[in-house]
Amino acid sequence: MKKIFMVFGMILLLSSTRMQVTGQTIPLPSDSAYNFLVISDHGRNGYYNQKEVADMMTRIATDCGVRFYVTGGDNFQIRGVQSVQDPLWMSSFENIYTHPSSHYDWYPALGNHDHGGNVQAQIDYSKISRRWCMPANYYTVIKSRNGVSIRLVIMDTYPVVSAFSGTNPDYSVMDAQKQLAWVDSVLTVANEDWIVVVGHHPVYSAHPTRGNSKELVEYLNPILNKHNVDFYIGAHDHIFQHLKDLKSNIDYFVNTGASEVRPESVNEMTIFSASSPGFSICSATKTSLSIYFINIDGKAIYHYVREK
Repeated sequence: MKKIFMVFGMILLLSSTRMQVTGQTIPLPSDSAYNFLVISDHGRNGYYNQKEVADMMTRIATDCGVRFYVTGGDNFQIRGVQSVQDPLWMSSFENIYTHPSSHYDWYPALGNHDHGGNVQAQIDYSKISRRWCMPANYYTVIKSRNGVSIRLVIMDTYPVVSAFSGTNPDYSVMDAQKQLAWVDSVLTVANEDWIVVVGHHPVYSAHPTRGNSKELVEYLNPILNKHNVDFYIGAHDHIFQHLKDLKSNIDYFVNTGASEVRPESVNEMTIFSASSPGFSICSATKTSLSIYFINIDGKAIYHYVREK
């Protein structure tokens, strides 16, 4: 049975090692096999704090030994990219994330703004870029190191939300059901130590106008609960959130924007909420999965640990 506990602010765990980063202490587990970084809602040509967050992100990635990156979508605002030669590849990605620590593998999810452009171009860019690893609209990745294994399930939530809400006729219920069946099939065979599902739209959110993604609550969440997923990490709302459904063992997170952000908000499911540009660091050991919310100043403003 999995146990869970939280650490707010900068309180340290007895089993942690202190990583000094830009004057702040990040209590990473001393026996961590993997540290990976989650970034989302970031593609803004370097504006709206994107470059500042990128600079802090790479400094922390260096000190924390980040081994890969995951994006929560909206990789390119406002209407995605049109081709693999689109100038946005340079102005919003290549010329922003330049530090050597950012040249590990990136596993991107697609967001609603990405769907405003040519989604296939983001997939095809994987054939050009050494670090951009997107084999399809949705896919799974397994990482294994030092006896610790992680399965990432990277979803494309925009077609699912659009199809079941009827807001965009370009996306059919049949295609949405196909993706959900794929998620179910992947999780059925998953036997890794930790399962992390990533999608642009949150399942639950305290955002005052967006709120929960009711289509994901109704159609995706039963699958996540059926397979005892550990973390669901969404984005879209541009604020840090950790939410808990008392009827579920899953931890639901919303990653903040790595550029423009919105005011924080809370509801009855809120464990933590904060407004700041930034990103998240996840750390996996054999017995624990941690997440740290890192703000633009490099401070770990929230730290949560899930234990087996």
